[in-house]
Amino acid sequence: MRQEERDPAPWLSTHRRWSLEDVANLLTSKTALTELTMEQALYTVQFLTPRRVKEGHVLIREGTTNADFMLLVLQGEAIVENELTNANDSIVLTVLGPGSLVGEQGVLDGQPRSASVTAVTDMDLAVLDRAALSRLLTGRPDIGCSLLAAILTRVSERLRLTTQRLRTLTAINHSLHETMENDPGLD
Repeated sequence: MRQEERDPAPWLSTHRRWSLEDVANLLTSKTALTELTMEQALYTVQFLTPRRVKEGHVLIREGTTNADFMLLVLQGEAIVENELTNANDSIVLTVLGPGSLVGEQGVLDGQPRSASVTAVTDMDLAVLDRAALSRLLTGRPDIGCSLLAAILTRVSERLRLTTQRLRTLTAINHSLHETMENDPGLD
């Protein structure tokens, strides 16, 4: 579908009226896809679906395979967490706020989700599912390629950060192991 055929009406939520420009600005913010131009973001926003969720709503559940979408936080906050081996315990990985993206891998590969995301406040979201991404790619392959490149940049950044954290945890673990071996009073 061509851009001029799309309905340019603003998005409405119970708390705010979102223009396409408002959403495009958040999509290109420092916590989202800075590589996109405003023209590319405005086109992309037309394929996003607005969604309002209440505090406590689970947006993404770790291990779920039927969640082929990504979310742009417009308003509100959510936590990203991983379950620990004890099913009643989890570790918070990050807090998401306006301009944050989550679920980029899921929209690309449809594999099981690696973390859970839960709204800690009422939230306004913009959702891009795999079907809409496909329509965007068909309608404007140039913008679709720019969007995919920006998404892959975010995924790469997160992978590098995860690798760095893993190295730090491995060094701490190694240090603790050496301390235990060298101090017989710790047995």
